[in-house]
Amino acid sequence: MNDTLTPVRSPGTERRFDFATTADGVHLTPVDRFELRIGLWLLLRSARRQEGARDRDAHARRMRNDRARSDLHHAALRVHALDSIRA
Repeated sequence: MNDTLTPVRSPGTERRFDFATTADGVHLTPVDRFELRIGLWLLLRSARRQEGARDRDAHARRMRNDRARSDLHHAALRVHALDSIRA
């Protein structure tokens, strides 16, 4: 039988996870706390990098737009200067 067509879960077999809290008397070990801190640090670092990449893209787009606007302005001034010399 083709494995790609078999269902991953049978209907009615959804598992429910009940997470223990510190109020239940379950305490995290120092290793668990360390793993959680490393995971959080990696997530935050990734988010900061993506934010920085978006900022760089926006800055590059603004610079391109400013350069295009400046080029148009200089072209208009050049045409005006040439027309005033010819007249």
